[in-house]
Amino acid sequence: MQAQQPTPYMIDLHLNGVTIPRSEQTSEQEVVDFSAPDLSLEQVRKATAELVTRGTTHFLATMVSAPEEVTLRNLSVIAQAMEESWGSSILGIHAEGPFFSQDTRGAHNEHDIRDRADKALFNRMFEASRGKLLLTTISPSIDGAAPFIDAIAQMGVAVSLGHHNADFRQIQEAIAAGATGITHAGNGWSKEPAMGARKNLEVVSQLADTRTYVMFIPDGIHISPEFIALWHRVVEAIKPGHSIFVSDASPLSGAEEGNYVFCNQEVRVGRDARGRSRTFPLTGSYDQLSDCVEILRGMNVVSEQEIVDGVTRNPLAFLEAPLRRIDRFPDLSGLR
Repeated sequence: MQAQQPTPYMIDLHLNGVTIPRSEQTSEQEVVDFSAPDLSLEQVRKATAELVTRGTTHFLATMVSAPEEVTLRNLSVIAQAMEESWGSSILGIHAEGPFFSQDTRGAHNEHDIRDRADKALFNRMFEASRGKLLLTTISPSIDGAAPFIDAIAQMGVAVSLGHHNADFRQIQEAIAAGATGITHAGNGWSKEPAMGARKNLEVVSQLADTRTYVMFIPDGIHISPEFIALWHRVVEAIKPGHSIFVSDASPLSGAEEGNYVFCNQEVRVGRDARGRSRTFPLTGSYDQLSDCVEILRGMNVVSEQEIVDGVTRNPLAFLEAPLRRIDRFPDLSGLR
């Protein structure tokens, strides 16, 4: 088989941080978490340089649910980073939370979750980001979800659905209100017993709706190759160009094996039964997007052109309006 050429651009809409390894200059690794209470501008600079080195050309710095004061502070730090000469790779900010359902919060701290709409809080978040908050993930089953989504969309922020156990009506109302994305499809959804898990009608209503872009994590751990093969085919048959590949990379991506704290819980980095590095419990991907792309290629379930589109054209199409709002739409001239 002919070797694949490196993808010249790689845009990750869901990236929580990275671990900077030991080097000749530094004797200790450094975990950079975009949601950490002590995040500094210098850490964002070092993380950006590391991410570019590892193949991510552009990304949304993703923040998980945190205390309000931490969220507002870090939004401001990342917004400042985007204005620095070295910050051009940061396209904007993705707020994954805090407007989630408690029972499907995943690794997010239960004390930081808001299960009802709060427009005043979102306004404070938007202002702290200097308008650079481009994407937010919201559960369609929180109290007041539909009008909240409508108000956020009117601000020029893309809304994606995730971390929820919503019913068909709530999902349809959220999409009608302006939600245009599906966050980490197939992961962090229903927590029902196996007999009713993944509720077929609810899955179809999100992935097959012609108004939504669908984000998949192809790290081989979050979702199965079979899920990607089936639902990527369905999405692209119904609405070509609406599949997006993301890493959902944890700040512990690249970390040495050992014990850490993330989202106020103990997390271990180790290897699974197949020898794959990951976090226990699962708190985002250990792999960056370039690694995920190679894993996806190895699955042989998506064509090369669809992979390239899924990390370049499709994410830009999904976020075109927010990116143009802040004059941040990248030039991908030369993309095949």
